[in-house]
Amino acid sequence: MKKTASKIDLATPVSQRVELDNILLMETVARRKPLRGGLPAHISINVNVQTNADKKQGVIQVRPHFVLVARFDDESGDELLRIEAVFLLHYRLPSFEGLRKPNIMAFGEMNGLYNAWPYWREFVQATTVRMGLPALTIPVYRPLATKASRKKDSASRTPRSKRTKRKRVVSVAR
Repeated sequence: MKKTASKIDLATPVSQRVELDNILLMETVARRKPLRGGLPAHISINVNVQTNADKKQGVIQVRPHFVLVARFDDESGDELLRIEAVFLLHYRLPSFEGLRKPNIMAFGEMNGLYNAWPYWREFVQATTVRMGLPALTIPVYRPLATKASRKKDSASRTPRSKRTKRKRVVSVAR
């Protein structure tokens, strides 16, 4: 929780100044194997976030790359469904004064991912339906989930999350 709190502290000065100009879908991949019945039981979501700043142009660009993989078995089982999407979030920033690289990186990891998550959720739901599968609803993004709440979520078979540097992994139990 302390690591998350420090990221919030770092991201706050940036989030107080930016305006989100645009969110674009830059790249996508979707493939499935023939399935009988519903969606596979093991669904994992990985996210890699890249953040770049152009101080001369007064912009920050955040590129979250989402990858969803579904299998009937654990991670060793055959990949039955894969949906990938790369979004570009374009933020306008009038001044970079007083901001350092850690502020901008934390902003991308926290706010950028938070702003892109609803687009990712909608994309997965619409794509699974278009692929002839039941609609898959991705859980809401919970950047402030504590260790205790993740254990409780896990016990009740709701999504849990694990953090790594610039990568977010979410397992969805179905």
